[in-house]
Amino acid sequence: MQKLAFVIAALVLAASPVLAQQSSTSGAKPQASAEQSTAAKEYDASMQAMHKGMMAAQDTDADRAWALKMIEHHRGGVAMSEILIKRGDDAEAKKMAQKTIDAQKKEIAELEDWLTRHGGRPKQ
Repeated sequence: MQKLAFVIAALVLAASPVLAQQSSTSGAKPQASAEQSTAAKEYDASMQAMHKGMMAAQDTDADRAWALKMIEHHRGGVAMSEILIKRGDDAEAKKMAQKTIDAQKKEIAELEDWLTRHGGRPKQ
């Protein structure tokens, strides 16, 4: 499910400029509302925060580094899903986003528990 959320977010971000260009050049009704534009900005910000967090999550142990980076990755999935719930229109998509939030929070808790049992977080 986490991979699906990441892929969906990446596709949304990749498609945004193409859709905006098509709607402005084809004479068709514009597809990007102010709400969608706001959502795109929020998706960008959430993904930048996720990438920054993943890059900063360092440990000399490969297992612990993986756990730290996955926590940040899952937090990114939660943030993107929260944006969809706030900005989206489709009830089914919102339901999937809530399911993603629930699953990602559970996995974050499991990873945090694993880290605690394996020495805690590294000192900053």
